[in-house]
Amino acid sequence: MKKIILTVTIATLAYAAPALKGNIEFKQKDGATFIGQLKGDEWFNWIEDDKEHIIKYSNRSKNFEYGRLKEINGDVDLVPSGVKVGSRLGTLSANQSKIDKSTLIEIWKLKKEKSLYPIK
Repeated sequence: MKKIILTVTIATLAYAAPALKGNIEFKQKDGATFIGQLKGDEWFNWIEDDKEHIIKYSNRSKNFEYGRLKEINGDVDLVPSGVKVGSRLGTLSANQSKIDKSTLIEIWKLKKEKSLYPIK
């Protein structure tokens, strides 16, 4: 039994892949571009620009937007803010425009843990 659990754990971790390293050009729906870096893995990911703003893609607007933290079903998650990357950050509060990296790491750990050990 221990061998089966160990094999499944190793196989699961073998498929986990960190985000690509280095700068990438991202294109908005209107053709505008910005440079950012992918962060995270398949459990939790985001984009970070050169000013360390956290960015998420919005399926609703089809644009990359500055990220914000939101409580969803008792858990904090990173979601698009509605403010398109490249637009003025004035519509975001000071604490929304800069998200603490330790908070992102905690969200990442929780998402990874939940995916590895789902509650039944």
